[in-house]
Amino acid sequence: MAVSKEVQLRVEKLRAQIDDLRYRYHVLNEPGITDAMYDPLMKELRKLEEEYPGLITPDSPTQRVAGAPAEKFEKIKHAVTQWSFNDAFSEEDIKDWEERILKILEKSLGQRPSDLDYVCELKIDGLHIILTYENGFLKTAATRGNGLVGENVTQNIKTIESVPLKIKLSDVRNAYMRSLQSEVLIVEGEAWLGSSMLQKINSERKKIGEALFANPRNAAAGTLRQLNAKIVAERKLCLTAYDISSAHAPETQEAELKMLRELGFKTDIHWKVCNNLEDIFKFHQFWQKNKSSQEFWIDGVVIKVNQKRYQDALGFTGKAPRWAIAYKFPAEQGTTKIKEVYWQIGRTGALTPVALMEPVKLAGTTVTHATLHNFDEIERLGVKIGDSVVVEKAGDIIPKVVRVLEKMRAGQEKIIHAPVKCPLCGGEVGRRGAVSAPRGGETPPLRQEVSVALYCLNKNCFAQELGRIIHFVSKKSFDIDHLGEKIIEQLVNEGIIKDAADLFTLTAGDLAPLDRFGAKSAENLVAAVAQAKTITLARFINALGITHVGQETAEDLAQNFQTLDKLMNARREDYTAIYGVGEKVTGSLAAYFTDKNNQKYIKKLLGNGVVIAKVEIKKTGGKLADQTFVLTGTLESMSRDEAKAKIKALGGEVSESVSAKTTAVIIGDNPGSKLQKAEKLEVKVLNENEFQKLLGV
Repeated sequence: MAVSKEVQLRVEKLRAQIDDLRYRYHVLNEPGITDAMYDPLMKELRKLEEEYPGLITPDSPTQRVAGAPAEKFEKIKHAVTQWSFNDAFSEEDIKDWEERILKILEKSLGQRPSDLDYVCELKIDGLHIILTYENGFLKTAATRGNGLVGENVTQNIKTIESVPLKIKLSDVRNAYMRSLQSEVLIVEGEAWLGSSMLQKINSERKKIGEALFANPRNAAAGTLRQLNAKIVAERKLCLTAYDISSAHAPETQEAELKMLRELGFKTDIHWKVCNNLEDIFKFHQFWQKNKSSQEFWIDGVVIKVNQKRYQDALGFTGKAPRWAIAYKFPAEQGTTKIKEVYWQIGRTGALTPVALMEPVKLAGTTVTHATLHNFDEIERLGVKIGDSVVVEKAGDIIPKVVRVLEKMRAGQEKIIHAPVKCPLCGGEVGRRGAVSAPRGGETPPLRQEVSVALYCLNKNCFAQELGRIIHFVSKKSFDIDHLGEKIIEQLVNEGIIKDAADLFTLTAGDLAPLDRFGAKSAENLVAAVAQAKTITLARFINALGITHVGQETAEDLAQNFQTLDKLMNARREDYTAIYGVGEKVTGSLAAYFTDKNNQKYIKKLLGNGVVIAKVEIKKTGGKLADQTFVLTGTLESMSRDEAKAKIKALGGEVSESVSAKTTAVIIGDNPGSKLQKAEKLEVKVLNENEFQKLLGV
C-alpha cells in the first residue's frame, strides 16, 4: 500500500513526541508528564503502523513490547570484558586502597599525583546490564554472566522506558558525540525494580500462593529472566547507566556521567566528586543513613578514580579494576542459630514470638533477638529451635527471621508449639474474631474475621496491664517524666499500682523505700505525675489505648464530641459519621465504652484528680481552612507534632498520605517518597522557610 508523505511525516512526528515525553518522564523525572498525554499518541501511532506495516522501524516506541514469548535466552559474547568491584567494609579498608593506588601511580608516573580526585556513586542493588548501540540504535542488551559471555535479554530490556532505543543526539553539539552515530557505543548500567513495585508484586504473589521475592534485586533478576516481555513491561523496571566502556570515553568519570545524560540515558543524580578521603567518608555516612529515601535499594558507594589517564595507569587485577572499589554499607542480613523462642505480650494482649539467637552483627550492631511475628509465620518459615537462620534488620526496627537454612540441620532441632496458656498470667490463649455487618442495620453478620495473632484472653493479664500503663505515660498520651518501663514494672510488681489510675495517688513516702528511688527522685516523680493531671481530651482518649484508635483519630473524636460524656454515650452511627472513622474503629469504640470495667476505670481516673481541659474548637475561618497538608522529612525549627498543631490551630488539616486533594507537601531534611509522589501529582511543595512564612512565623 502506497504511503503518502503526510502519513510518513505524521508517524515521524508522533515518534519524536512520544520519545520526548518518555525521556522527560522516565529520565528527567518531570512530574508534569501524564498518561493522558502519552496514551492517545501511542494509540494513533499503533493504528498507523498497523495500517502501514512498512513504516515500522526498530526504534519505534511500539516495538518496546513486540512478538511472541522467547523459547530461551541465547548466549552473547561481550565485546568488552565485564569486571566486578573489590569490596571495602571500613574506613581503614579505603585508606589501604588509596595507599595502594598511590604507590602504583608513583611507580608509573615517577611521583604521586597532586590532582587525584574521586567520583562517588550510589551502588544500586540491581542487575548489571550491558547495552550495545550500532549506528545510534540499540542492537543488544546482555547480562554480565561470567564476564565474558552473558545472556541476550534485549527484548526484555526494550520494555524499560528509561533505556533509549535510539541515542539522543539532536541537541548535542559536541562533534565527537555526534560521531557516535556511526560507531559502536557500549553502555553499562544497573536494571532495578522500585520498592513500591516490589510490594505490589509480592501482594499479588501472596494471593495466589506463590513464593515472595526477598528483595528488589531478586525480583529484578527474576523479571529479566521472564521469557514473555509483556510480563516484564508490566513490572516497570528502570535502568540507571553509569559507564561508557567502548573506545574514546571522556577524560574523566565526571564528564562520562554528564555525557550519558546528554545521550538520553537515565543516570543517578546523587554522584559527587570528592577531593579527599574525608569527603568520601562523609558521602558514605550520609547515604548509609538515607539509603531508604530512594525507590531503588542501595547497598554501598562505588568510589572511582576520576581521571581516565590515572585509571589507565592503574589497570586491572585478575577480576577487578584497581582504580575503583565498592565501599559497602554494614550488612543488614546475617546468619545465626536460634537458641530458644519466647512469647512477648503487648498492651493489646497479642502474643509475639521472639527468637533468642546466638549473637550476630547486623547494620553495625550486635543483636541477639529477632521477631517471628506470629505463629502463622513460624509455620510458613518452618522454623525450629536450634535452626540456623538468616536474619535481617531494616532501619531501626527489631530484626526478623527471613529464612531457614534447612541443609544445616543436625537432627536435634525442636518444633515450636503455639502456646495454649499465657506464659505470664496462665490465662487462656486464642485468636480474636471480629464480626463484620453492613452499615445502618441490625442484620445478621456477614462474616467472621479471625485475627492472625494469638492473644491472651485474660483482660487482667499482668503483661497487658503493664503495656497499657507504659502507653498511658508516653509522650503522646499523659507524657509523665521519670516513669520508664523498669520503674513501671517495679511499681506493678510491688503491688503499689494496679493500673494507670493509681499513679495519681502516689506519694513520695510510697516510693522512697523502693530500689532506684531516693527522697529526691521520689519527689520528682510525684511532682511530674501532679503536673500531668490536666490533659486535653484528645490525649486522654489516646492514653486509654483503645484498639485501632491512635493519635490522629483521638484528635478527630475530641473535635467532634468536645466532651468525654458525649463521646462515651455516643451511638455507633455517631462514630461512623466522622470522616476517617470506619467499621473497625467504630466497633472498638462501642466495645470499649460499653464495657463496665472500662467505665469504672475512667471514673477512677477522674476521681483521682485527672482533669480534662476544655476542647479548643478549630476555627473554621482560619487562614488554612479547607486546606490539607502532608509533612515529610525532619524540620529544624519545630517537631512534627508542633508543625501539626500549628496547622490545625489555623484551621488546616494534616494527612499522612499525598493525593490530588493535598494542598501542599511540607519538606524538611531527607524527605521520603511523599516528595516524589507530590512531584508526580504536581502538588505544591513548601520548604521549611516557606512553611514558616505561611504560618506567619
